[in-house]
Amino acid sequence: MSVRVELTNRAASDVGAIRDFLKSLANAEKATRVIKALLDTAKKLDTPGEHRIGEALDGYDGPPAREVHKNVVLGGAYEHYYEIIPAYAAKPDRIVILRVWDTRQDR
Repeated sequence: MSVRVELTNRAASDVGAIRDFLKSLANAEKATRVIKALLDTAKKLDTPGEHRIGEALDGYDGPPAREVHKNVVLGGAYEHYYEIIPAYAAKPDRIVILRVWDTRQDR
C-alpha cells in the first residue's frame, strides 16, 4: 500500500510562485517542465523506503511529536520540506509537503 502524499496550501502557493518566477525568467514551457518535475519528485516519497530520504530536521519536537524532513531535489535547485504522519511510524499514513523552495530565493 502506498502512502498518500499531499501539499499544504502554503506549499501549493510556493509552487505557484516558482512557476510564475520561471515564466518571467524563461518561458511557460520551462516553468511547466520544472513544476511537473517538482511534483513528480514529491510523489516519489510514497515509495517504501523513500519516506525518510531527506535530512531530518530539529525544532519540531511538539507535543505532539512531529517528524519533518528536508529533501534537496532537481540538482540542488529546490527543496521539499515534508512531514511524515504519524511521526516515526514504520508505515506512515501520509506525507504532507509543507513547503517547496527555490534555493535561490530569500527566506
